[in-house]
Amino acid sequence: MTKHICSCGRPISKPFNSTIYPKICPSCERIQKNKALLAQSFMSRQKAPKTGLRCVKKKTPRQRAMERADKWFSRYIRLKYSFEQNGELFCRCYTCGRVHGIKEITLGHWQRRGYKTTRFNGNNGRAQCIQCNYYHSGMPEIFEQNLVKEIGQDKVNELKSLAMEDGQDNELFYREQATRYRGLFKQLLEERGIKDPWK
Repeated sequence: MTKHICSCGRPISKPFNSTIYPKICPSCERIQKNKALLAQSFMSRQKAPKTGLRCVKKKTPRQRAMERADKWFSRYIRLKYSFEQNGELFCRCYTCGRVHGIKEITLGHWQRRGYKTTRFNGNNGRAQCIQCNYYHSGMPEIFEQNLVKEIGQDKVNELKSLAMEDGQDNELFYREQATRYRGLFKQLLEERGIKDPWK
């Protein structure tokens, strides 16, 4: 009886209820199937356009206006609470006290940014390090204690109740906030006689 041997050297057995021997052993058959699947997935990737960019949704005019308002409010607050040392501007983190360059520190909000009525309120924003602002969710308890010391319990209570009110969320509102804080930022630069640190 002739032995059926695969090209890899393994013996080929006849499947149950079949009179025909396969041409290759089960191991080689699996390898061939895997190669075919890999080739198929490679071809599908080749057909896809290679832009190197993820599909990013285009921002609405309201979103762009909100980003501009956030940018100018953030720059104004950081500049307002900055100090100069050896010709450089620095800010002290409102919650941990660590000192960072004005461009390396972030803007922290005591009442979350989602509350539109307090998002651009000068009493609600202070310079915060990335650690406190992002990794410790803004350290709200310490933030509140420091605000009470700085502006008083009455104004802190006002901020709390103001945050619960319905605020505006439209392009015009954000444009107005951007214009307002850009103007205040430039005015503060002139008053302090310093150059724009973002230029």
